[in-house]
Amino acid sequence: MPCLTRHATTLSQLPELLEILLAHLPDELRQPRIELTFRQCEQESCQESNAQTRTQYEIFHFERDGQMIGGAFSMLRPDGTLLSLQPVVAPTEPETTLRLIYERLIDFAVVEHALLVMVLVDCQQSADEVVLGRYGFEKISELLNLNAERTVFPTHCPADRLSFRPYRDEQWDIMVALVEKTYKNTLDFPRLTGYVPTEYILHGYQENHIFDPALWFFIEFQSRTIGALLLTQMDHSNHLELTYLGLAEEFRGRGFSREIVQFSQYIAGRKKKSHLLVAVDAANIPALNTYLHCHFQLHDQKEIYVRFLHV
Repeated sequence: MPCLTRHATTLSQLPELLEILLAHLPDELRQPRIELTFRQCEQESCQESNAQTRTQYEIFHFERDGQMIGGAFSMLRPDGTLLSLQPVVAPTEPETTLRLIYERLIDFAVVEHALLVMVLVDCQQSADEVVLGRYGFEKISELLNLNAERTVFPTHCPADRLSFRPYRDEQWDIMVALVEKTYKNTLDFPRLTGYVPTEYILHGYQENHIFDPALWFFIEFQSRTIGALLLTQMDHSNHLELTYLGLAEEFRGRGFSREIVQFSQYIAGRKKKSHLLVAVDAANIPALNTYLHCHFQLHDQKEIYVRFLHV
């Protein structure tokens, strides 16, 4: 068998690698994903000399006899998570090739002091739990990506019982403590709770996309701060993301979440956004029901596999 060689994937080679990694998708889904990913990487490459570049990519492939036969596309987020598409190799390749890809991913994560490696598996893609388990990954949940179109956004502020106080930069410590309080007994990815420090997570929210402090809110009820709402302007699109909604445990189950989501839609409408996006743990049935009631629709589903580091 011809010699196997590993290469850093150049921007010009990226579409070929993405064709391999996303081959499970139909053309109408695969091509837009490839184009969007390419544009994101192209923009990041133009900012390499800028110390403020937010995401560090680790993209590589293997070749045999000059032919690309597999690889990985991953990015190290500011919160210490190395996020990767599921590595793929050609059907003719031995499992040792796949092992080399996973070893490279994990070595990179360790060298860069990542806290965990997270592999996302599309719902159209088969995940081999035996193989993933062999490399130390465990399935922690399923991620549902939902979106609401502008046509369903309320035209008037729906806040009734609640008020929303905008965040200011000098309130960082207060926000960190509040968000940490809302994590208690959360139904959203409980396996991850407490593993990544809250301040890392919030820094990641600020640095992953365009940060606007006016889109972060303290949620108040009868003069008490009961939760946090964090919205994000998405790069490369006219979309707003509902990045985080959290309530202190004693204020859950009182119908507040629906009012908060509708307020988020109202803000998206005021900002002239075409869509409001949100990601939710499939096991978080109360949250899922709230989003469906507010006219969100499912547009993507992924399985999440994690290898925890520095345990």
